[in-house]
Amino acid sequence: MATSMDQSTLLEDELTCPVCLDLFRDPHLLPCGHNFCLLCVRRLKRQAERGRFRCPECRESHRCSTASQKNFKLANIADDFRYRGRAVSSRQQQPDGSPTTAKTHVSVPCDYCSPGDTSEAGKGEPGAGVVVEVAVKTCLKCEVSMCQEHVKPHLELPAFREHPLTEPLGDLRKRKCPEHDEMYRYYCMDDRVCVCNACTIEGGHAGHTIKTLKNTMKDLKGSLENQLQKVDRKLNKAEKNLQEQKEQERLNKRFLEDSDQGVTALGEVLQVHLEGFLTSLRDCSCSHGVECGPSIQRNIAKAVQDQSRLQDVHSGIQTLAQENDPFRFLEAYKSSSKNFCRQLKKPLFHPECACVDSDGLAESMEAKQEDFLTEVHSHVSHLINELCNMNVIIIAHCIDIYISLASFRPPHSFTLDCQIAFGLLIIFFLSLL
Repeated sequence: MATSMDQSTLLEDELTCPVCLDLFRDPHLLPCGHNFCLLCVRRLKRQAERGRFRCPECRESHRCSTASQKNFKLANIADDFRYRGRAVSSRQQQPDGSPTTAKTHVSVPCDYCSPGDTSEAGKGEPGAGVVVEVAVKTCLKCEVSMCQEHVKPHLELPAFREHPLTEPLGDLRKRKCPEHDEMYRYYCMDDRVCVCNACTIEGGHAGHTIKTLKNTMKDLKGSLENQLQKVDRKLNKAEKNLQEQKEQERLNKRFLEDSDQGVTALGEVLQVHLEGFLTSLRDCSCSHGVECGPSIQRNIAKAVQDQSRLQDVHSGIQTLAQENDPFRFLEAYKSSSKNFCRQLKKPLFHPECACVDSDGLAESMEAKQEDFLTEVHSHVSHLINELCNMNVIIIAHCIDIYISLASFRPPHSFTLDCQIAFGLLIIFFLSLL
C-alpha cells in the first residue's frame, strides 16, 4: 500500500503546474518543452516586458507572440487523476457525513460558517455555546479555509477549477510575499528564500536561478536521501565497530579470568615448592650441626673434669688457710702442699674448635637453592608462555575482525617480557626466605 501511495504522489507531482501548484487545467506546451496551464501562460505573457517572457522552469526566453500548443494527452491524464482524487476523498468521509481528519493535528475553523450555523457537516468541538466548523480544505487562491459543506463549489463548479486546494492551513500570512502580497510559488536557489511570481519577474530575484517549490523539495529530498544512505553506511560501520569492541571486551575479560586462575594455581604450586625448599634448608643446617655434637660433648666432659679438680684444690687451700692452730696447720700443710702443687701444675684442657663446616653447609644449601630456582623458573615460564599464547590468539581474532570490516588497522597489542616477569617473581619468593 505504501508503494501505491508513493506512485500516486509521484504522478501527482508530474501532473502539477509549476506556476499555480495545482493539477494541470488545459495544459499548453511551450517551445522549450515545459507545460503550464493556459491561464498561467497568459498571466506570464501579461507580466512580460518588451514582448518576451521567461519559462518558470528553465528560464528560457520566449516571444509573447509565439503560439503554444495544447497538450491533449496531458490534459486528459490530469482530468482523470483529478476526478479519481475527488472520488477517493468522497469515500474517505465518515458515516455521519463528516470528513476523516485523522491526519489533521490542529483544527482550522471554516471561514464561511457563521458562529450560529448549526449545520451537521463539519462540526467541531463546542466552546462557550458557539459551534466551530472544522475546515477540510484551504484554497490558496481565495485564501480561505472551508468545511465539507462550503468546499463543494470548489469541487463541482467549473469557475473554481483553477483554484489550488490544499490541506487546511491556519495562517496563510507565512505563505505570502510581504512585498507583492502574492503566494509563494517558487524558490530562489541563489538567495535560498521562497519568492512569489512577481519577485521572479520584476523583484530583486529577477535573473536568479528559480525553481518551483515542489521541484526544490524534490531536489532537497534527493540530497537528504543521499545523506541518509551515507548515515546508514556509517551507522553500519559504527555498529560493527561496537560489536568488535564488545567482542574484544569479552576476550579481554576471559584473558583476565584465565590469567588470574593461572597465577593462583602457580602460587599454590610455588608455595609447595617453597615449603619443601625451606625444609631442605633446615635439614642441611641440622645435619651439619649434628656432626659437631660428639666433639663438643667430649670437650665439655674434659672441661668438667678440670673444673672439679681445681674446685677441690681451691677448697683444700681455703680450709688450710683458715686453720689457726700452728701445729695442725703445719701438719696439714706438710701432707697436702705437694698435692696442691702437683694439681696446679697439671695443664688445663684446650679443646679444638668443633664448629659447623661453613663451606660444606654453603655448598649444600646452594645446591638446594639451585634446584628450587630451577623448579620456579620452569613453572613461571610455563605460565608466561600460556599467557602469551592466549594474547596471540586474541590478536589473531582481532585481525580477523578488522579484515572482515574491510578497514584493517593494526591493533594496540601488549607484550609480556618473560625475563622481567620471572625476575620479579624470583625477587618476591626470595623475600619470603
